[in-house]
Amino acid sequence: MALPTPGLFAVCDSTTYEVAGADADWLMLRVPEGGIPVPAHSGEGEDRQGRPWVKGPKSSLERYFDVAVRVEWRGEQFGLGRVEGDRAEIHGDSPRVAARLGLQGDQHNGFRATVPADELTVVDVRAKEIHV
Repeated sequence: MALPTPGLFAVCDSTTYEVAGADADWLMLRVPEGGIPVPAHSGEGEDRQGRPWVKGPKSSLERYFDVAVRVEWRGEQFGLGRVEGDRAEIHGDSPRVAARLGLQGDQHNGFRATVPADELTVVDVRAKEIHV
């Protein structure tokens, strides 16, 4: 089973894009691979990983939203971070759980680990609308 992708997203011209950055009046939208159309934009570039983005006005958005994903790993619930290939980042805030399962971090910044994606079970997916 593929894990849902957490993060900020925007719909423009009926296409959903991952948001790479934002300001008061504009968003940087990641351009997915595979020939997906690029919306009207006022700038473009690449991030440090070489992924292309375009800069467009928030006024052109049909929808702007944040997706949060909760997963279960080894009997505990965590937030889902980046998913890359067969690995996924999880994050939590319990020092007791972190110590037991070997997560890195601290009580001020949270605890994280990168684990095999196929060991995760999706518990909850929530999309929260952002009004612009």
